[in-house]
Amino acid sequence: LSHKHAEERILPYRGRFVGGCEARGYTRKQAEEWFDHFRGFAHYGFPESHSASFALIAYASSWLKCHYPAAFTAALLNSQPMGFYAPHTLVADVQRHGVEVRPVDVRRSRWDCTLEDGALRLGLRMAPASAPRP
Repeated sequence: LSHKHAEERILPYRGRFVGGCEARGYTRKQAEEWFDHFRGFAHYGFPESHSASFALIAYASSWLKCHYPAAFTAALLNSQPMGFYAPHTLVADVQRHGVEVRPVDVRRSRWDCTLEDGALRLGLRMAPASAPRP
C-alpha cells in the first residue's frame, strides 16, 4: 500500500476480512479490532517499488538461511552491529536449526566468523571484552 491511498485501498477488504473471521469462529468485535490495526499499518506503508525490492531481498535471505544456515549466520555476525538481532540471538537460532557452533579459539579463530567443516566458528570479534584471562 502507498500511504497516499491507504484508506481507499484497504477499506473494500473490511467486509471480506470480518466475514472470514466470523466464519472461522471469531467475534465480529475482535475481527473489527484486528482490521483497525491493519488500517494503522496501511498508513505506515511505503511505495510498491520498495515493497517489491524488499520482497526479493526477503526471499533471497530466507532461501540462504534455509539452505546455508551456517554461512548465512556467519555473514550476519560479521556485519554486526546491524540493529536487528543481537549476536547471541543469531547463534541460538542457528543452533536450534542443527548447526554446530564452535567457540572463539585463540589458535583457530580469525577476526571474522568462519566455516569449519560445516560448523560455524566464532571469530575473535565475538569474544567478550571482559573475557577472563588465564
